[in-house]
Amino acid sequence: MKKVVFISVALLMASFIGFSQAKYQPKVVVLFMGEKNPTFDESKFPDCDFYYTPGISGEEKKAESVASKGLGALGIKGTERDYDVNFSGTPAEAYATNICEAVFFDKNGNVSGLFKSAKNVCTSPKKNLQGSMDFVNYDSFSKDYIKKGNTTKEAKKAPKKPKHLFDYYGSGFPADFEVENADGEKSMVSELVTGNPLTLFYALYFSPEIDLAAGMESGEGKKGKDFINDNINTVKGIKKLSLLSDIEYDIFGNKVVW
Repeated sequence: MKKVVFISVALLMASFIGFSQAKYQPKVVVLFMGEKNPTFDESKFPDCDFYYTPGISGEEKKAESVASKGLGALGIKGTERDYDVNFSGTPAEAYATNICEAVFFDKNGNVSGLFKSAKNVCTSPKKNLQGSMDFVNYDSFSKDYIKKGNTTKEAKKAPKKPKHLFDYYGSGFPADFEVENADGEKSMVSELVTGNPLTLFYALYFSPEIDLAAGMESGEGKKGKDFINDNINTVKGIKKLSLLSDIEYDIFGNKVVW
C-alpha cells in the first residue's frame, strides 16, 4: 500500500514539474515568413496564433562542413548548417529589417524585450557599463507588464543602423505589412502586437521542403539512403521549431510531442 501511495505521489509531482506554466502569460503571435508548410500542424501549439506571408519566398544559404561534404557525396542531404536566408517577393517590408527573432511588445505596440529562453529575456539592446546586455527571467519580466501594467518608454528617435527588430526598442514595427492566417483572414502586423499587456511576436523561416512526417515513418519500402535523408530532414525541421516548442512548454506548460 505504501509503495502504491509513494508511486502515485511521485507521478503527481512529476506531472506538476513537467507541466508547470508561467503565472503571467502573453499573447503569442507566430509569423512564418512564406507560405504554410503542409506538414506543420498548428494544433500542436494551441496557445499560439499563426500567420503567414504567402507572397514571400526564401532561399537558404548553407555553409558546408567537411563532414557534410563527405555525406553529400554519398547522396545524404540536409547535413549542411544553415547560414542565412535571402527573402524575395511581397510584402518587402517584412524583410527590409531582420524580424526573425522572438520579440516582446507592450500594449502600445512598442518593442519591449527579446526572448531567448524562460530564464533569459533581454530588456534592452544597449549594452550596460560592463559591456554586456541586461537579462531577467520571464516571470519577473512578465509581471511588470501584465500584473503592474507597465509600458516601455517610447524612443525619442530612430535607432542608428538597425539590423534587427529588437533594435527598434521603444518603437513599433519600422514598417507595417499585411499577413494572413491559414484560413486566409488578413491582418496588419501592427494590429496583432497592439492592445495586449504583453505580446510575444516570433517570426521565423520554415522551408516548404521540410517534411515533419517522413522521418517518423518506419522506412518500409524505402532505400537506406532515402530513409536516412527523410530522418535528417525531419530532425532539421524539429530543431528549427525548438524555440517555438520552448515557448509553448515554458510559458503554457504544454510539451510538444512529435
